[in-house]
Amino acid sequence: MHHPLSGEMEEFFEDSEIFVTGGSGVVGKALVEKLLRSCNVRRIYVLLRPRKQLTAEQRLVRLRQATVFHVLAVQKPEELDKIVAVPGDVSLPGLGIDPSMMQRMKGVSLVYHCAATVRFDEPLREAVRLNVGGTLEALKFAETLPQLRAFIHVSTFYSNPYLTRVEPKYYSSPMDWRLCLRMIDDVADDGMLNALTRKLIMGFPNTYTFTKNLAESLVNDYRHRLPVIVYRPSIVLFAVEDPSPGFSPSLMGAMGLFALVGAGILKTVYLGKDIRLDITPQDIGIKSMLCYTKMGYDIYRQGPPADLPVFLSSSCTHVPHTFTQIAEQMDTLDLWRDVAFEKNLMIPGCHYTDKRWAYQFLVFTKQILPALILDLLLRIFGQKPVLMSAVRKAYQTLEVMQPFMFNNWDSPGVSDMETLSKHGEGSAFNFDAFNHPDIHGLVIQSCSNMLHSIRTHLLREDPKTLERSKRILRIKVFLYRLLRLFLLYKLILWLWRSYLAHLF
Repeated sequence: MHHPLSGEMEEFFEDSEIFVTGGSGVVGKALVEKLLRSCNVRRIYVLLRPRKQLTAEQRLVRLRQATVFHVLAVQKPEELDKIVAVPGDVSLPGLGIDPSMMQRMKGVSLVYHCAATVRFDEPLREAVRLNVGGTLEALKFAETLPQLRAFIHVSTFYSNPYLTRVEPKYYSSPMDWRLCLRMIDDVADDGMLNALTRKLIMGFPNTYTFTKNLAESLVNDYRHRLPVIVYRPSIVLFAVEDPSPGFSPSLMGAMGLFALVGAGILKTVYLGKDIRLDITPQDIGIKSMLCYTKMGYDIYRQGPPADLPVFLSSSCTHVPHTFTQIAEQMDTLDLWRDVAFEKNLMIPGCHYTDKRWAYQFLVFTKQILPALILDLLLRIFGQKPVLMSAVRKAYQTLEVMQPFMFNNWDSPGVSDMETLSKHGEGSAFNFDAFNHPDIHGLVIQSCSNMLHSIRTHLLREDPKTLERSKRILRIKVFLYRLLRLFLLYKLILWLWRSYLAHLF
């Protein structure tokens, strides 16, 4: 049975040439995968920066082997030949693309600008150069495309973090993007620029949200020249069902923290009790972005709109759980034990607290001390110490994520959710998850699937070793309990003896 939207969508993308920046990142890779698997496109040009002794072509070979393509590689391996590497760099004029390549790309009709630095604590110079400068170069490049139908700028739900409620509309920026780009050229001294940073980004928790905000104002300035659309997803995590249930894209950011909890390295997290984790599941985020592309294109066909088309993706209207509730549920159902990692150190599980002193105490006793002891043992046995650096990295990641751990943002949820779910039924663009009868069950099931995916796709552990890992974990738990009982026994004995000594 063919539904209007799915038919329109297939027709819209059929045989088109598409250019993607940031194609090796989480969103970019998932976008390329979905376009190849469901949209029958002609070609996808991916901007790849030659780096660390690897040419763009060698990086393309690696990209095609990425785990996100594990279903496509089996079902339609020939589709992967449609990806073309474009050597270049978003921080260079004209994206650093060779003129002969530009000639080859004249047939491109859709541009997805996903490239950005996602490091929250990136120094201002780098963040502006990549997030603002890169967007400007991508827009200038798009102006040279005679067949352009839409330019999709991937922003973030957190581009206006000083608001408590975010609507799908453009908000003017606190600073002029031109001024900012000029400033990073004029102020040569890094020390000086870093000292200015705190003043400049007033109201923004970090350089990431600040520069993503500036980039939106730049895209807005182009709305009369190009068919531009802004898409703001919240935190992009695992997929619900596409390409496979729970598919986990990378160990960066929040996904890495889940992996560290499973590995028994991260034992405590500092966050507010009532904080919802606003997630955009990877597959739903990509499907909606593709639908918004078509919607945006239709808007511009009526002539340049008065306001920039902005689309949001946020789970706050349909996933009511707080992060602590989900995490505690994962502990109660023992999901960590059911998906025991081979690479696990201590017993997985995590303590969530909103008290700073309790957090610092737990970090020291449950993370730093064990890591120091084990690194010392590794050194003694002639191995490379690894734990302390993992603990430090997790700590730093959580510190820079703090503004998101103590604030809730409200929004109308996913833009045009009714339209999406009504039209997409039963097609490659279905949004069944929105209408799931048991959202709580779906969230927990997805978390379990996510852990399996982290184990298989990210830690590359064979599912066949799962039973053995579970047995080892059971032994660890048993030994740990034994140790606790022994210490308790010693403590009681000592108290009893001192009590007796006191009596007589």
